Amino acid sequence: MGPGRPKTVVRISTPADVLGVVPHRVGFHPTESIVVICLHGPRRRDGLVMRLDLAPPAADDAVASDLATKAAHVKATAVLVVCYTEEPGDGSDLPRRALVDALLASLRERDIEVLDALLVHDGRWWSYHCTEPACCPPEGTPVPAQLTEAAAHFAAEAVVEGGVVLAGRDELAASIRPPRGPVLTAARAQALERAGRHVVDVVRTGGSQALRVETVDLLRALVRRWADGSRQLDVDEAARVVLGLGVKDARDEAATLLLEAQPDVLLALLTALARHADLPEAAPVCTVLAWVAYAHGHGALANVALERALAADPAYEMARLLQDGLLRMITPAAVRAVTRDVRRTLETPTGPPALRPAGPSRPREVS
Repeated sequence: MGPGRPKTVVRISTPADVLGVVPHRVGFHPTESIVVICLHGPRRRDGLVMRLDLAPPAADDAVASDLATKAAHVKATAVLVVCYTEEPGDGSDLPRRALVDALLASLRERDIEVLDALLVHDGRWWSYHCTEPACCPPEGTPVPAQLTEAAAHFAAEAVVEGGVVLAGRDELAASIRPPRGPVLTAARAQALERAGRHVVDVVRTGGSQALRVETVDLLRALVRRWADGSRQLDVDEAARVVLGLGVKDARDEAATLLLEAQPDVLLALLTALARHADLPEAAPVCTVLAWVAYAHGHGALANVALERALAADPAYEMARLLQDGLLRMITPAAVRAVTRDVRRTLETPTGPPALRPAGPSRPREVS
């Protein structure tokens, strides 16, 4: 299993291309959102994609400054901007013109070129830049029902890497939560109880090192099984992994599997494990999911996984550190670099890991 596959360069050149690609970069179809796609260098390589819920107009200047500052932080040389809203215009201008104008001004102050700024509204799109009737008619242009060739190519690449497009952010958050119902909830609780007894036996006889090895070995076996196409997850296997990741070194080693596993396989498995984890045991597995998702460029999934981890344990340090890193615009490449450092540390330990709460202490914490 390799950590990734070679990617094809896809040239995105038209507004229809951009609108087809955005949901695949965000992970869901944006609504009432402002999206900024950061581009780099003379070839306009895409990088960070930022999406924010539309704030009240009184916050336009603050939102514009924040987005422009973040684009400058990642050294964007150009951007594409898309505003999604069903708010009405004032009759003489496009909706949210003031926000977009403030954003464009803030970007230009930082010498960041704006290639285009689009509005998506009521199934049609407009350009805030262009007023030429030949290409941007005043009544707008219907959003294409089918992806353009370039957008379809991009979407296919995203699917190979495990990307999905959901209806909205709420659906994305729901995709990593356990299914509800008295039978399913009881089954998970019973499996957790059995796994708890097993964990106590393993630690009693072999210590936390034995639990770490067993947990990671089981997780690797599940990765191999899923890579072979048998995507079954027994409730007892899931419960053992969920509890085993409570050992900090097991959790850290699990995060390093992103260096060896196919991204789509590992993300699918971790998502399934998160769906087997009720609160408060969800913090470790959801944090690993967030770490792997962000390392592979799935920022929206990383954010909802972090939210669930911190809902389970607001003081969970690895989740807090990763959340802080995302706010400071740490790059996926930097996360992968830290992961490689963690793997080297775990392969040359200075002593046996201790069973301790996965959060309050900084040493050897993935950060």
